[in-house]
Amino acid sequence: MKAIASQNFDYSPRSFWGTMKEKYKRVIEERDETQSAFEFLLGMFEWEGLPDTVRPEFLELYLLTNGMASIRKDTDGDGEYYAMIADYGSTPDPYGIGEDIFSRTANGHVYEDPKESEVVAYGWNNKGKTPCQDAYRVGAYVSEIDTSLDLMIYWARQSKLFLADDNKTKTMLEEAFAAIKKGVPMSIKSSNILMELETGKKSVEALDLTDANLSDKLDKLAFIRECRFKWFKERYGMDTRNNGKKAQLSVDEANGDTGAAMIFPLNMLWARQQFAEQMNAKFGWDVSVHFSGAWLGEMERYETTVVENGEIDIDGFDAVEETTEAEGQQTEGSTETDEGSTPAEDQQSEDEGKEKEEDEKDDQRDTKD
Repeated sequence: MKAIASQNFDYSPRSFWGTMKEKYKRVIEERDETQSAFEFLLGMFEWEGLPDTVRPEFLELYLLTNGMASIRKDTDGDGEYYAMIADYGSTPDPYGIGEDIFSRTANGHVYEDPKESEVVAYGWNNKGKTPCQDAYRVGAYVSEIDTSLDLMIYWARQSKLFLADDNKTKTMLEEAFAAIKKGVPMSIKSSNILMELETGKKSVEALDLTDANLSDKLDKLAFIRECRFKWFKERYGMDTRNNGKKAQLSVDEANGDTGAAMIFPLNMLWARQQFAEQMNAKFGWDVSVHFSGAWLGEMERYETTVVENGEIDIDGFDAVEETTEAEGQQTEGSTETDEGSTPAEDQQSEDEGKEKEEDEKDDQRDTKD
């Protein structure tokens, strides 16, 4: 039997990455940063009451990346309900939304249903019915910054290139560099020191490949990278309460962007609640969706800083109305108090009247006398 020749492959991650072509590295790096942005957003909401076959992570992924998703029975499959990538088409209604909903499973089953049909429920990522384009943008932007950092680090770590005239000098230099790396002190005997002092010419020429000015640029690029991802997180609810100041922040500065940070998350939550209500109406389910994890803490801070002295509902509208009504009642009560008088004011007026009456009686007695 003829032996099959074998080759030894190094499957270590470092070797795999090192042998990969640069164009593929760039694609993977950008995709990795984009994936990180989507992973951040995938933790924003929690769904309750969905069937086991409707996996919330895929439902959220379709909403975020496609801008629209649907839930329908996979009649060409096992007949169970699944989250599907969706789009609308056919004759548009007065708002430009097609009358039909096209649903597609990941394994290629495609369905076309009227959007008012009871067999399909559909929803959008936000009120604008758009995917999360910021995740793609921040992924591409951060990937470019990483490439710039890699290049700057590469050139910043270059050292002087020493030019040896002969092999003996080359060997001496390499031995010296090896000793320096190990921390071994060395002394070198040179026969042409006087010539160097007289002519100013060194026995070993060196080319300086190091750019000493790159260190501050590295810091700036690293800071820009951090700020870019920080901007993305703040845009979707994670207000870090930090504007880059070294000094301590005031309370107003700390809470200044709390309301703005919740605009997009509340928008996205409203769209998902409409989706859940449609599921419940069409399929008879009891589905609900709410903020999860860290967003619950941000929502609590939003309640205390944006809507003062009021219980806020998930949309924020009822709380504003309740607060407005309370303020109106307080204003009306203040007006009534101003028109009437308090018991203390009545007592003071009564005392002043008695004193005035007694003074008049004393004046009358003085007149008679």
